Amino acid sequence: MRKGLTLMELLTVISILVTLTALLYPVYLKVRSRVYETNCANQLKQIGLAIKMYVEEQGDGTPYSIPGPHIGLGLYPYIRNKDIFVCPYFKVLFPGVAEKRHQRWHPVWNSYFFITPRSIDEAAREGDSICTVAEVFAKRGDQMPIGYCGVHRNGCDSSIPGPPPGFEWIDCHKLYFPGQPLVVLRWGGSIDFVYKGGYSVPTDIFLIDY
Repeated sequence: MRKGLTLMELLTVISILVTLTALLYPVYLKVRSRVYETNCANQLKQIGLAIKMYVEEQGDGTPYSIPGPHIGLGLYPYIRNKDIFVCPYFKVLFPGVAEKRHQRWHPVWNSYFFITPRSIDEAAREGDSICTVAEVFAKRGDQMPIGYCGVHRNGCDSSIPGPPPGFEWIDCHKLYFPGQPLVVLRWGGSIDFVYKGGYSVPTDIFLIDY
């Protein structure tokens, strides 16, 4: 009675396993990517709720009350878990970087991009923007986009175009993932996955067309 496998049989089994791996690996990557996108969307939704509480308590209840460019600092009293301000995929791509940036910005650093209404209106007055936030808000209401995560598309934090002194340098262009979505937060609190556009999105185009 023959025991074990012949060399030919062993090679056949290995070739089948390699073929299955090649077929299933892209599916695994897609599923893993979707998990990160979903977790990111849940975090943005929590930030959206905190923004609504902030503008009701600290401002006039409109987008003009959204905190400044380092939005995490303004919202930290409303969200005490600093990890919510960092895209989960960013932490996978750059282990340890988010914590270093939290320490530098103490108590919280934010990896997401959010609009800053007054600076956008100032740019419009100077001719550097094609719209004001008031114009967009009047037309789009709850559907007006107020923030997004670009990490899934370009692998980097969207809130800082270049690292200030003392920050770790990250070459974003080496981590461009065409076809991946922007995870967009709207004023009404809804989340959308938007696949159009390229590596970067100008703020005024983002407000009008996303």
